This record gives sequence, C-alpha cells and structure tokens, in this order.
Amino acid sequence: MNFLYVDKEPLLIKALDYLSSGNVWFIDTETTPKDIRLFQVGLESGPIYVIDFFFVKRAPELIKDVIAKKGVVGHNLKYDLKYLMKYDIHPYTTFDTMIGAQLIGLNRVSLASVYAHFTGEGIDKKEQFSNWSSKELTESQIFYAAKDVEVLRLLYEKLKNELNKEPTIVEILQKSRVAKVFGLESAYAIIEMGFVQELAKIEHTGIGIDTKEIEAMKKQLQKKTQELAMNFYIKYRIDISSPKKVGEFLENHLNISLPRTDKDNIITDDSVLVEHLGSENEKVKDLISSVLEFRKIHKLQEKLSEILEYNENNRVHPEFWQIGAVTGRMSSSRPNVQNIPRELRSVLKAKEGYVFVIADFSQIELRIAAEYVKDEIMIDVINKGEDLHKFTASLITGKSLEDITKEERQRAKAANFGLIYGISEKSLSLYARNSYGVDMSIEEAKRFREVFFSTFQGIKAWHERIKKELKAKGEIKLKTLGGKPMIAYTFTDAANYPIQGTGAELLKLSVLIFSQEIKRHFPSMFHEVANVVNLVHDEIVVEAKEDYKEEVSKLLENSMRKAGSILLNNVKVETEIVINKRWIK
Repeated sequence: MNFLYVDKEPLLIKALDYLSSGNVWFIDTETTPKDIRLFQVGLESGPIYVIDFFFVKRAPELIKDVIAKKGVVGHNLKYDLKYLMKYDIHPYTTFDTMIGAQLIGLNRVSLASVYAHFTGEGIDKKEQFSNWSSKELTESQIFYAAKDVEVLRLLYEKLKNELNKEPTIVEILQKSRVAKVFGLESAYAIIEMGFVQELAKIEHTGIGIDTKEIEAMKKQLQKKTQELAMNFYIKYRIDISSPKKVGEFLENHLNISLPRTDKDNIITDDSVLVEHLGSENEKVKDLISSVLEFRKIHKLQEKLSEILEYNENNRVHPEFWQIGAVTGRMSSSRPNVQNIPRELRSVLKAKEGYVFVIADFSQIELRIAAEYVKDEIMIDVINKGEDLHKFTASLITGKSLEDITKEERQRAKAANFGLIYGISEKSLSLYARNSYGVDMSIEEAKRFREVFFSTFQGIKAWHERIKKELKAKGEIKLKTLGGKPMIAYTFTDAANYPIQGTGAELLKLSVLIFSQEIKRHFPSMFHEVANVVNLVHDEIVVEAKEDYKEEVSKLLENSMRKAGSILLNNVKVETEIVINKRWIK
C-alpha cells in the first residue's frame, strides 16, 4: 500500500495539487473527542495521504476550497462530515459505503463486515481505539489510518455495481450531483447518498429546547400522577403502578379473564386492557381508563427527562439513523426527537431571532398507497381536493362531508391510516386510542373495515394479491416508487414496506431539493437563513431567521411539492405549513 504521512504544510500543498486532479476523494478521519487528528484521503488509485491536523495548522483552510468541488466516499460518512463541519468544510456530494451496504440488504455494516462480505478477508482494527491525541503517532497507527481508505476503494466499486442493478430511472435525478459524480442510476440510491450530508447538518445544528418549560411540565405531570395514584388507591386499595396488582384485581374482583405469560404471570399491557374498554361494567371501564391514563402521563415524564439528559447549552443534538428500518425510514436517539408526543412538543423552541417553519405532507401515506396500487376511488377523492378522512367518515355515518364532526373525522383518520396496511379490528381499536386519542370498540372497528374495503377496491385487491403470493411462495419481492428493492415474508410487512419506504424517499428528496433552493436564493448566507432541525416521517421542521420566514416557508412548500411530482405521477401532493416559535401546529 502506497501512503504518505503529511505533517508539514509544503507536503500538503503538493498533495492537494495531485488530489485536485480527481473528481472523487476517498476519505476517513481519526479523531479525538473534539477535533480531527488525521484526515486520510486518496483518489481511485495512487498514493493515500494521511494528513496530521495537529501539525499542519492550516490544513482545514487549504482543504476547504478543494473538497468543495469533490465527491467524497466514506464509511459511516456522517461521522466524518460532522467533524469536518466544525472546520466549515463541506464536500460537493457524498457516497457512504455503510449506507450502500444497508441498501443492498446487508445486516452487518461495519467497515470490516462489509469488506469481509465482498472479499472473505478480515481487517485488523486493533488501532481503532488507540490514543489519537498523543504527540507522536506510531507507524502502526498511520498504516491503520491509510488502510481504511484502501478498503473504501474496493467497497465503492462493488457497491456501486450492486446499486445499479435493475435501476429505477427517474430522469430529473440523473442530473443531480450524486448521479453525475458517482454514476449512480437508481432513484432511491441517488436520494440516499445525497441525503448523507444533509443528515450530518441536521445533527450538527441540533434543535433548541426550553429547559424552564420542561421543568415546569415535569412538576405538573408529577402532580397529576400523584393525584391519579391517590384517587385510584382510595377506590380500589391497590397500587396503580403495579401491573400484577391491577391484573389480580381485574380477575379476582371484576371477573375479567386476562392472558398469561409462559411463567403464568398475568399480562396487563395496554393492548390487553384496551380490549375491555367496551365493557358494560362501569367499574371495569373506570379502572382501565385510570390505569391507561396513569401510564400515558408516566411516559410523558420519562420523555421530558430523556430530553433534558442530552441538553447542551439549551440545544439537543440527536443522533439519526438514516436507514433506521428496512423501509428506509429514519430513527433517532440520544434523545429520540421523532417520538415526542404532541403534548410535549412546545418544549422545543427556536433560538432568538428565529422561528420554526413546520411543514408536513397532507395524508401522504394514503396518497402513496393510492398511487402505488392505482386505487381509482382514492385517487379521484384526493385529486378533487376533498378531505379523505371526512369522505371515509361520511361513508360510515351517512352524513355529508360538511356535517362531519372533528371526532368523527379523527376516527376515520385512524381507520384510513390503519386499514391501508390491513390491520385487524383489535389492532385498529388500539391504534385509534393510542395514536389519535379516540375510543373505538372492536365492533366499530369491524364496521370501518367492511366499509373501507368495499369502497377502496384497489387497496383490497392489492392486499389479496399479497396474501396469494405469500401463500404460494412464502415471500414477496417489492419495490418502492424510487426503486428500492425489498423482500417481505409476512402480510403486515408486505403492506407496509413500499408505502413507508416511498414516504421515506419523499421526505429525504424534499430536504435535498430544499437545501439546493436555499443555497440558490441565499448564496452567501444560506446557513444563517435556514436550517432543517428535525424530521418525523412526513414532517420537516426548519429553523428560519424571522426576517425571512415567508420566503423560507414558500421554498419549503415548493420543494416538497416538487419532490412529490418526481415520485408520484398520478396523485397530487399537498403540504400544510405552520410558522411558530415553538414546535406547535
């Protein structure tokens, strides 16, 4: 392996002169907790340069302008990009071999695991956790640092070939930076690779929190739980927080039969208790309602504590997993900012002089489902601009759309979003309560199912096709509208994967387009004007300078609609936008 340790500025200038001749850089970093120690870089062949930032003080300044015109290839590139952002270094475009490995279906995606998958060989990683802060690095450390770049070269070619098999071509995306620099063809791969840098920016930026509001809410919720627990004890003489005591009381005093574990313990999960909310016994309903309410409030308290745990100067910097599920949906942690209940979202607050521009796709999973299965009734209702939830509610109630109440619409909303995935009556009842705050008995859920599938025949036929193929083959091969291939082995997965997968592509593509639009409209100050700070499946939260909130809002709306027109050919995409100091819609 040909590598050169660069610890003097003249050596770096010479290296950059050579590196500037290539369009693609293969990069890696070795870091201390706060800074980059080594920056490793090479072209598709030739020498690998191991640049020591501790000794070449002007390295970031010299690298910055050159890398801004280059595509970079890395493994778990988001990590390196966040460190580079500390030095205001931003590459032209990105290709992450870890993301590539996930996209082709590998379960183990560390650099060593992906290398072993393609070569059957291992990589010596013993230097990974060595002391990168020491003044003098060992030859072994420098060799290790360079070796990762050599490995990247091989993985890049292998993964690119895999990703370009049977591509789903979307012409407009062929003009993107990712497609032009790396030669990627399939829409989903272009979107995912371009998105790597955007996600690094989101983590780097973080999102503001109101610590005083959090503390006040915690006290308020604690008071509520104490009152609930006390009143419950006065009524039933048992501890509301004990699943065992609650279960025993229901069985022994209220004659409710509950399921048991293999070890004969009573199960009192929410999904079990909610089945008995329709009981004619008022005492049963009262007890279960109190338990469910107590648990809900307790979870809110835990969520607030989680947010506070990761506070850094009144901001949190959550970690996002770009492909957090097989569908391509993201997940987040430390803290998880994607599952913050609506009651708590006001604790997220824009910084001084800024506001949140909060945009979500209207009924997007239903629109994607309608497009995916070509359900004519659903497409017609959507494209007429009618409210699909009110439409479903009117089928159930027999009322006109104008007379549908808010609660009736909310129940229909739960039914629509649940039934496109074919959920059972029992699951729909639980889903309606937990996700939409409405009570729906099993009988009511059954009625919703009957009406939904008799109306939306395209959805029904699609579900029947899935069941038939699974019965015949035991698996079904699917693709998102962006072309991401997936295999499902159960009905639930087969119904979910292409819809949620396309939704993930749509969200990421929207962010990519918005990023380009902001740069185009505010070329010298885009970082100052607006930054995406959170993403939740169908929602984008942008922190925008108050003076430019209207322009940013319009750019975001147009970006989301443009993304919709790229991936959905027959169904209109609509957005809903709210501007607020806090994350409240």
